[in-house]
Formats: sequence, C-alpha cells, structure tokens
Amino acid sequence: MNSHNLRLCCVYVRNMGIFYKFKIWYFDFLRVFKQRMKLSLVIILLLGIAATMTNINNHLYKRDHGVVVSDVIGYYGYLPAAFIYKDLSLSFISENPASFVGKIHVHASPDGGRYFKMTMGLAFLYLPFFMLGHFSAWISGAAMTGFSTPYFFWLQFSSLFYLLIGLLILRSVLLRYFKEALVAFVLLAIVAGTNLFYYVTIEAAMSHAYNFFLFCLFIWLTIRWYEQPTAGNSIFVGLVFGLIALIRPTNGLIVIFFLLFNISKKGQLVRRMKFFLEIWPQILLIALFAFLIVLPQLFFWKYSTGSWIFYSYGNEGFFFDSPQILKGLFSYRKGWLLYTPIMIFGLAGIYFLRKRLPAFFLPTLIFSVLNIYIIYSWWDFSYGGSFGSRPMIDSYGLMAISMAAMIDSVQKNRKIFGYLLKGLMSVLILFSIFQTLQYKYQAIHFSEMSKAAYWHSFGKIKADKNFFDLLEPLDYASLIRGEYATKPKIRNWIYDQADNNFESLSRDGAHFISEDRKYQFQTFNSQSDIKARSGKYSSMLFGDRNFSSGIDFFVSPLQKYRITVWKNPSDARASLVMSCLNTEEFYSLKQEADSTDADGWGRISFEVEIPAKVTKMYRVYVWNKTQDTVFFDDMKIELLR
Repeated sequence: MNSHNLRLCCVYVRNMGIFYKFKIWYFDFLRVFKQRMKLSLVIILLLGIAATMTNINNHLYKRDHGVVVSDVIGYYGYLPAAFIYKDLSLSFISENPASFVGKIHVHASPDGGRYFKMTMGLAFLYLPFFMLGHFSAWISGAAMTGFSTPYFFWLQFSSLFYLLIGLLILRSVLLRYFKEALVAFVLLAIVAGTNLFYYVTIEAAMSHAYNFFLFCLFIWLTIRWYEQPTAGNSIFVGLVFGLIALIRPTNGLIVIFFLLFNISKKGQLVRRMKFFLEIWPQILLIALFAFLIVLPQLFFWKYSTGSWIFYSYGNEGFFFDSPQILKGLFSYRKGWLLYTPIMIFGLAGIYFLRKRLPAFFLPTLIFSVLNIYIIYSWWDFSYGGSFGSRPMIDSYGLMAISMAAMIDSVQKNRKIFGYLLKGLMSVLILFSIFQTLQYKYQAIHFSEMSKAAYWHSFGKIKADKNFFDLLEPLDYASLIRGEYATKPKIRNWIYDQADNNFESLSRDGAHFISEDRKYQFQTFNSQSDIKARSGKYSSMLFGDRNFSSGIDFFVSPLQKYRITVWKNPSDARASLVMSCLNTEEFYSLKQEADSTDADGWGRISFEVEIPAKVTKMYRVYVWNKTQDTVFFDDMKIELLR
C-alpha cells in the first residue's frame, strides 16, 4: 500500500470515529430529551410559536378595527363602556356618535334603553388583557380609549393564551388514557388540522378559541369532580359552566357531559340520580355559582331594557322543525366536514369510545347529536362570514378524545392500519393549512361559496376574477323566515361590460339587474312602462326623483371605460355621470347627445381613463337636473383597457 492510500485509510478511520461519537451523542440527546421534554409539550410550544409568528406577520392590532370587528364589537363593548366611559347606560355614544362607528354598536330597547346584542361573558375573559392594554397605553402615551394599538395587541394575543392553557388541560385529560405520542398527534390535529388555528390568529378575538378552552376545562373539572365531589370542585364546575352558558347560551348543552359522565349502563342512571340526591349541597353549589356568573348580565338587561331576561337577537332565531343538518355538515358553502375533514375521525371515534372509554361514550354521543341539531337549526346555518363551520370549534376538545380513541383502537388491532390512518390524517392536516391560506387570500369566500367556486379554486392559493362570478350569495330576507334561498352573484368589478336595460328588478325592487344577472343598478323606484327605447321598461325621472341607475364598482389605475345611455327627450338637461365616491378626486359628466334616433332618443357617450393615483371605488349614474320628465334606457359601461 503506497503512502497516499495509507493516508486515506487513516482519514477514513478517524472520520468513522467522529461519526460514531456523534451517533452516541445524538441518541443520548434524544434519550434525555424524551425524558425531560415530552413530545406533546413540544407540539403545544410549536403551535404557540406558529400562532405568534402569524399574529406578528399579519399585525392586525396595528390596523383600525383590525381586531375589534364583527361579533367582537358586541363582546368587547362592555369593557370600554364600564372602565373608560363608566357608563353602562351607553348614553356616552350619543355625545359623539361618529367617533364610535365600527367600534361600539348598540341596539335600542322598546323603552328607549340601549343594549349590546352579545352577552358579556367573553368580556370577563378579555378583562385581564384589556387592563394590560390600558396600562400599556398609559406607559406608551397611546390613546386611552380602548381602541388604540396597545388594547388591540393584548386582545389579539389573549386568544392564544387561552388556547395554550386549553391545550395543556386537554393534554392532561388525554394522558390519563393514551400514550404520549398519540396525545401529541391529536393535539396537532385539532389545531393545525382544523379551523381552530384561524380563529386564534386572523380572527383571534372571536369567541371560539375561548370556548374551546372553557370546554376543555369543564371536561377536566367533571372528571375531577366525580373523583372528589368537594365543595371547592363544585364551585369551579359551577363557575365554568356559568361562563360557558353566558358566552354562548346554546353551549350550555355541555351540562349533558357532566350529568352522564361515566354512565354506560341503564342501571347506572338510577344510581346517578340517587348520588345527586345524596350530595345535594354540592349540586346546589354548582347551580348557585353558575347563577352568580350570569347575574351581572341579568342586572345589565334590567338596567338597560327593563326586563331581567331579554332576547337580544331580535328576529333572529331557530327553526327546529327544519334544521339544515346536511348543508351544515357537507355543503360547499360552509360544510363542517368539507372544510374540516379531519373531524370525520372525531365523529367516527365516538363509536370507538364504547369499548375504549365507556365513561365518555354516552355523554359524548348525546351531546354531539343534540349540538349538531341545535347549531344547524339556527336561521343562518352558515353563521355569516366565517372559515368553515365556526360554532363547531367550541367542542373540539371533546372530539379530540373520541379521535384519540379511534386511532388507539385501530393501532392496537392492526398496527399497519394505524400507520395508514395517521398518514391520511397528516395529509388532512396539510390540507387544512392550505385551505386556511386559501381563505386568507380569498380563494375560499367567507360566505358565498358554491360547488362551482370550490372546484374552480381547488389547489389555488389566490382567487382569480372568474372565481367571483361563481359565488352564490344567500337570500337573507328569505333565510330569516326559515326559507333557504340564494340570489344571483353581483360583480364588484367590470371585467368586460355591464348593461342595464331597465327590464329586471331585484326581489326587493331596490335594484335593476342586468340581463346576465351579474350587475345591479339602483332604481330609486324609477322603473316605468310608459316609454322605452327597447324592451318594455325604462327609467323615468322627474320632480324630486333626480337620480337612477347608480352602480359602484372597483377600478384600477389607467383603465379606460366607455359609458353610454339613451335619454328622451334627446335635448333634455339630463346627464350621465362617472365619479369617485369622493367627488373632489374625480368627477366627469356629459349632457349633450352625440346622436339621435327617429323616436326622439338621444345617446350620451363618453370615455374615461382612470388616473394613475386612484381611489378604488367609482360610481356611474344618470341625473335629471330639471323638474321635467326624462326617460333613460339601454345603459352600458364597457371596459376598453
């Protein structure tokens, strides 16, 4: 062997020694890591980091109303009213109503009082973080109004705090019955594999992550109470149940879990009733402290409406005789199992509870059936703008237990099937993350999804212009009466041309609808069959009725449009107008007809180029400047460039 080869052999032996030492160090590290840092805790930590980075990346707390939006306005309003304006009569809003637009929204009671649509339960959970925001605003010099960045920052992250506490509690429950690795996987699945992650980040202050925490806590307290039905445990059970019911009264159904826990046979139900009678003081404590949590809401209703019990949702209600269960579970609009398919295993897992965890089987089964029935009996089964079926999030803690039971049972019977099941669920976790991105970038619409729109955007992160034409809005006027109906989708952009022939009206008569059903124009009750250039109808303006055919649409810089309309008489002092919503930025009109026909109709036509610096929304309409009668017909807006 020559000297060169000998050197190579020495280097090889030395490298093998280094590799061997690294291998020993690596496995020692894994062994110590496994002993000291449990995998499920790592998963919770990683989920917390992912949510924190998402919140910082989106920084909604820096935007006006970025956190206090939608239902949060009703939940949050109690805090600035009580602690900043010190006025639960809410009369302070009347002093400067413009400053509270989009911040505090109230309703008037029959006796003239003011009230919030939402109950105050969530405000109790917001409160510590509201105080942190108030202190931060004082330290930083920000506006101490309840609606500046420090308040929004802490409110944004309050949701994450409660999620992490809920996950730690759920972990404690699951570890009673399942191994560490399975618990870690299930915790990952119910956060990253569902719409829960969205509601702890992009719409963090909505009620669902908080309710998830309370459900997990209630499950844990129930188990503890049956092990030790002490006065202290009874008080905590009552407080948590009262808060659950106060935030969302229909969630009070979780009491079924408490009543039926650890009952798997008929005879046990009788023994349970006797048990409750024997320890009636503890049952009374539960009821008393649940009532104490609800009591402030009753005082507020009495003070603001004159009634101890007040239904604050107006004409919104339930239709128990016609629940939309199939649509709620499977529809393209908001189907729970379509947009959160991993929860199929949560539902299927209830079957496996019967043998694996019989103590959970009956309460989980009965609660789940009734919960689904009640949720989808609500007048709007899709629950407004949301990612998937958001009210189902609250019970994910219970679904996590049944999901774990299914995986564990399958693994014990056939290990290979267990691996396949976990593999499929891992794909669904990735699919859920992808759908969350789709929802953020509008490839999944917040309320108007249809089958055509779903498959058009399938696999795409961002929506294209054709996607919006495939959407299917709900007819809320019919829905509130218990009749499921949809409306044609109205475009907010003009991609080619928008025609108004003044023939078709919307159901409420407030808009003309274009022949292709894609655009709507305001009527102001101007449709007339007295005279028309084409078809049967036109728009007739006279006296105080000066405007018609208004349409608002988005534009882009340097686009070019041609707008035309016919008027009769052709020399009438009536104009065609295109402008920004802020007319000081852009305003253009034309009155003179550039051509006429044999029946006395004159055509107004002009072209407009959108400025380079542009306000996104523009408006087109017709205007009769006189008291004389003028007819308009055959309006057209064409995108030339």
